[in-house]
Amino acid sequence: MTATDPASGRNGEDALVERFAGLGAAIVFDAMHAMGLPNGVMDTRVRHLSGAPVAGRARTVNRSTAAANARQPAFGPDLAMGTQQVIDSAQPGEILVIALGGDASGATWGANMATRAAARGAQAVVTDGAVRDIADMPAIGIAVYAQGTSPRVNFQHIVTLAIDQPVVCGGVLVAPGDIVIADHDGVIVVPAAQAWEVAQRARAMHETEERMQAAIRDGAGLVEAIRQYKIR
Repeated sequence: MTATDPASGRNGEDALVERFAGLGAAIVFDAMHAMGLPNGVMDTRVRHLSGAPVAGRARTVNRSTAAANARQPAFGPDLAMGTQQVIDSAQPGEILVIALGGDASGATWGANMATRAAARGAQAVVTDGAVRDIADMPAIGIAVYAQGTSPRVNFQHIVTLAIDQPVVCGGVLVAPGDIVIADHDGVIVVPAAQAWEVAQRARAMHETEERMQAAIRDGAGLVEAIRQYKIR
């Protein structure tokens, strides 16, 4: 396995994603920071709304609030159901990232989309927009990370610009296949090309922190523990 090996695992387990199992967003941030990489943390408005922590490959949809005189045909009529196309082709374990430029005036996700995404094996949706039907998500089995909720769907207000292309969501560049880690602390994106090294570093730091916390529980002072373990 090399750093650039995509390890897509479309027909089985994704070895690269598996390296992030049990690692939270915070320790992944610490690893990226220690390596001098952009931190990849989405804006704090993109937060946990429902479901369990997740780690998986990104599938991307780029949506936007249309100008007053523009509708979907101006951006490509074949993309009118671009989000639905991505959902219909989702692979097990993937995380759907829907970029909306922070516009939470209407929902870009709901129960019908979630039901189909769950049937395809997707784990979660991440969006810097809003969602609806949030009470249905636990039963459906899709984790949701979003800016908020809204009962409104702006059918004529939001257009789709592209699917399966790099997007900016929550202030972070997300390319298809990047690793998304999301939990109660927030959402972080690791570029696929650096993900193997980040996972290795994060796992080592996680193990060091476990030893440090064990020492503290056994009576070590915080200053003493920090000096001994030097986890940063």
